Amino acid sequence: MEVNGRINKYDNLKGIGIFLVVLSHLDVLSRINGMGNNLIQIIYLPLLFFVAGYFSKIGPDEGIKSFKRLMIPYLIFTIITRLLNWIVLGKYNVDMLFIKTDFALWFLIALFLMKMMLPIVDKFKYPISISIICALIMGFVHIESGILGLTRCFGFFPIFLVGFYLKQSKNNIETPFTKIINLFNKHYKIITVIIIVLAMVVCYYFELRTFAFRKPYSGNLMYEVIKRMIVLGLEIGVVLVFDKFMTNRNSLLTQFGRNSMAIYLLHVYIRIFLKKYIPHSFGANKPLWILFVIVLTFIVTYILSRDVVTKYLNKFTDGVYNIIAIPFKQ
Repeated sequence: MEVNGRINKYDNLKGIGIFLVVLSHLDVLSRINGMGNNLIQIIYLPLLFFVAGYFSKIGPDEGIKSFKRLMIPYLIFTIITRLLNWIVLGKYNVDMLFIKTDFALWFLIALFLMKMMLPIVDKFKYPISISIICALIMGFVHIESGILGLTRCFGFFPIFLVGFYLKQSKNNIETPFTKIINLFNKHYKIITVIIIVLAMVVCYYFELRTFAFRKPYSGNLMYEVIKRMIVLGLEIGVVLVFDKFMTNRNSLLTQFGRNSMAIYLLHVYIRIFLKKYIPHSFGANKPLWILFVIVLTFIVTYILSRDVVTKYLNKFTDGVYNIIAIPFKQ
């Protein structure tokens, strides 16, 4: 079912992704076991990049549209984040403004860079394979993860491309990914079982940094490359399974997904105030703390997913864009 040109299924996928983003950023992950932590990590960012890739296009106006939708909010909310961190938490920092990303804002610039790379990579015969090779090579590069979101941009780029080429395959356009999609659709039940089992094993044995693509390799380099390759393959499998089984019904998840940008941008500031005014008073009682954060996550996500929030957020960012664009219109 489509509402105003939207497909509920993919809003539902984004809804799951954005709910888990808020859950993780409200500091529940550090209070559950490592396996649960990793299971959440292996789902939410791959889902968000996968859906973003699914709805990405190649065209002459896409660069301007992406700049307006992603870079303008990035610039605006980088300044707001620095100001609030200073006012609320007393952390004054203007170092590498706009270059070193603040907390969750790396996602915006990483996604913008992916959209800029898409028309270039699409010219190659095996774009997904090339992106995987680049993701593996990026592990050898010693660069701080906050610098323009580059490490995670290249790390998650294969997932973004999977979404892009999956949509083309569904539209009966032959792509380098078509054969893999056909194989998955033919044997999706057994593949799903394999992916679930593999996810449990990998999330139990691998450490968090392997899933986040934030840090370079350390220790046994060959082992690190193999781990990253396994994680990439598993994340591709995870998004395909979610795509296969996700319902197209309109639900609360649909609302979350439809307004996911507002949730993503604004939940950061709720987190800042929580860090200041709500101590970890349930620290000694892990189940109670986890329940508290899950309920709080739902409340925050529900409030920020209201259409009125997105409406005024868009008016704000569009107004800033129009001011910036005035010199170029004359």
